[in-house]
Amino acid sequence: MYFKWTAAGFLIVWLSWIDDCACFGQHNDVEKSRREMNELFECDDIGDIDEYVGCKIDSEDGFVRFTQPVMLQSFEDEFDLSKVRETQTPAEPGTTLPKVDDDAPFVEKEQTYFRSGVGKLLHMMRWSRPEVYNAVRDLSRHMKKSAEPHVKAMHRVMKYCVSTPNRGWRLKPKRTWDGRKGFKFRISGKSDSDYATCPDTRKSVSGLSVFLEGAPITVKSVMQKIIALSVTEAETIAGVACVQEMIYAMKILLSLGLEVELPMILEIDNKGAV
Repeated sequence: MYFKWTAAGFLIVWLSWIDDCACFGQHNDVEKSRREMNELFECDDIGDIDEYVGCKIDSEDGFVRFTQPVMLQSFEDEFDLSKVRETQTPAEPGTTLPKVDDDAPFVEKEQTYFRSGVGKLLHMMRWSRPEVYNAVRDLSRHMKKSAEPHVKAMHRVMKYCVSTPNRGWRLKPKRTWDGRKGFKFRISGKSDSDYATCPDTRKSVSGLSVFLEGAPITVKSVMQKIIALSVTEAETIAGVACVQEMIYAMKILLSLGLEVELPMILEIDNKGAV
């Protein structure tokens, strides 16, 4: 931002806004948008996109995949994974990390090490590895104070990611749109819950995924705000959260002048919740 007073006493303000913009679509449409953008703003055209927010983007016929090889390398360079064995899952199934006692010793250096690792995992789960979402969510609950079991759990998630470097967020729609009017996009969802998983609060965890034409657009694993009194109630809370995300996706498409196929289908594996 730059300020300047004129001789007449008026204040002139120049504002400079810098950010990254990506454009996707048919080649001719992208070229048209690029020319229009360059006419309106002073910007650089870096060509075809192969990297975005630290992710490597591989584009093949029919799908796009996000991976983070640089982040994976930082796991091996900055964290002690040499003695961690490879596993088939990011976390131990059916377990929840315990809370550290308030009177337990606190070592700032060890806590910084743990926070740094979880911070990297939070970025990775968000942009390229949704399958570690639940494990990283559990780790992030202990950012204030952690202990040896938490560090071991963090190392396990990192080792799992390092040993599966080619996995990533894969966007492959089941149908393609030719641009004609009348096409109705399909939005679907899947929800599940882990009842009373927290040993301290007895709160349950909601897991959900929302798909647009079969491609995942929203993935979440969150601790529920209230205490469910039954498995059916926990499953219903998770289902409602998934429905909210599905309606949000629908409203975005409708705001763009597109159509959505109704009813949208939500899958829940609990008869009571259904």
